[in-house]
Amino acid sequence: MRAPLPSARPLALPSLALAALLVAGACGSGDSLAAGDDPVSVSAANPGDRATLDPAVDTTIALPDGWYEMAGYGTVLAVDGDEVTPHYVTASTCVVGEPFDNELPVDHADDDGVITIDLVGPTTDYRLLPLTEAPTCESTSDATLTALDELFSTHYPFFAERGVDWPAVVASLEEDADDPVDFEAALGAALVGIGDGHTMVEGFEVDPDLSAFGEPTIESIDDLGELVGAEFDRTIDRIDGATADATGSVAWGELEPGVGYLIMVAFEGISGEDDPVADREALRAALDEAIADLDHYDRLVVDLRFNGGGYEDLAVLAAGYFVDETTPAYRKWAHAEPDPVVQVVEVEPQAIVCLGEIVVLTSPLTASAAEAFLLAITEVTDATVVGGSSFGEFSDAIDWTLPDGTELTLSMETYTTLDGENYEAVGVPVDVPASLTSSVDTALETLAAS
Repeated sequence: MRAPLPSARPLALPSLALAALLVAGACGSGDSLAAGDDPVSVSAANPGDRATLDPAVDTTIALPDGWYEMAGYGTVLAVDGDEVTPHYVTASTCVVGEPFDNELPVDHADDDGVITIDLVGPTTDYRLLPLTEAPTCESTSDATLTALDELFSTHYPFFAERGVDWPAVVASLEEDADDPVDFEAALGAALVGIGDGHTMVEGFEVDPDLSAFGEPTIESIDDLGELVGAEFDRTIDRIDGATADATGSVAWGELEPGVGYLIMVAFEGISGEDDPVADREALRAALDEAIADLDHYDRLVVDLRFNGGGYEDLAVLAAGYFVDETTPAYRKWAHAEPDPVVQVVEVEPQAIVCLGEIVVLTSPLTASAAEAFLLAITEVTDATVVGGSSFGEFSDAIDWTLPDGTELTLSMETYTTLDGENYEAVGVPVDVPASLTSSVDTALETLAAS
C-alpha cells in the first residue's frame, strides 16, 4: 500500500497518453475484523480519548492517532503520528502492509465518531470506524491460500457476472501454495482467466476481447495496437485547428463545419506527475480551454475510444462540463459491508458548460474511470453513445498483500446506474453500434439525422 489512493488499472494495450496509473490501496473490510481467533471489537463512538478530526474541504489532512477499520474493505489502519500502517485482515488471517505518510489529500472529511474521508482520486466516501483494540497480525506464509480464499469469498462481488467457479480456482492453486514464486505466477494466470483488470497480480494484464472490435483484420493484440494507433492518427488528422494539452491527454477542434470534437485519452497523468491533485487541476485547465473554444458548436463528438481509465474524480469532473446543475449520476457501494452504505455520485457543473447535442464514441478499450464518465454522461445528458460496448470494469482497484508477500489488487465495489443496472463484465451498452474505424463517420451520420 504505497498511498491510500485507489485508481483504475489500464488495459494491456498501451495508452496513447501517459499509461502508468497509480494503483495504490484504498482498503477494505469484511463483516467482522478478526485475526486468528481474536475478534476485534468495533466501537461506534470514539474509544478512549481519541482526538477528533476537524471538518475539512479540498485540503490535506492527518488522521488522529489510533486504530481504524475501513468499513467494507478488510483493512485496519494503525495511525501513529506521521505514519499510517495498513493491516490486511480476513476472517482468520492478518498481514501488516507497508507504511505510508499521514498526509491524505481529500475532497472532504468529517468526524462524528466515525471518520468519513473522500480522498482525491476515487469518489468513494470511506468510513473509518475507531477500534478499541488492534488486530493480532502474525499470519505466516502457510496461511496464504486461506487468506486468498477468505479475501475473495468476502469481498469479490462478481463471481456470477464473470462466470467464476471460485472453489475450483482455489483448488487449482493448492499444488503451488508452498512456493511463493510458483504461487504468484499461478495466481496471476488464474486472475487473468477471471477477466477483471482491476483484480490482478502485478505483471499480469487482461487483454481486451479482440472479437468485440468488429474489425476482421485483428488477429492478435499487436494487430490491435497497430490498428488503434492508425485510427488515432487518422482521427486527429481530420480535426481542423486541433489543439492539445501538454501531455496529449486532451485534444479538441472542429470535426466538420458545425460539429466540434473533444477527445480524452486518459483520466490520469495529465499533469505529467503521479499526483491526483495536480492531475485534476490540469484536466480542469485543459477542459476550461477546450469547452471555451468549442462553446459556439451546438453539436459535439466526445471521443473515449482510447481511454483506459484513471482517476474517477477526473471522470466525474469532466462530466460536469455538460450539465448546468448538480445532478445524480450513478451509485456505488462496498460489497462486503453487512448493511451497505450506498453512495450516489453527483455531477457538479463547471464554470463553463456545453449544453448542445452530444455523441460519445466508445470501444472495448473504454474502461474503468472512462466507464464512470459514461455512466455519468448518459444519466445527466441526452448523449447518444456510438461505437462498441465498453470493457466492463468499474470498481476501484484495491491493494492487498497476502501472508507470503504476494501483492494484488481486487475489485471490492459494485457500481450501478440510478435504476440499478450493473454493467460489470458486459460494458456500458451503445445506442448505435459501430466498429472502431467507422465510429467517427457513424457519429456524423447520427448527428446529421437528428
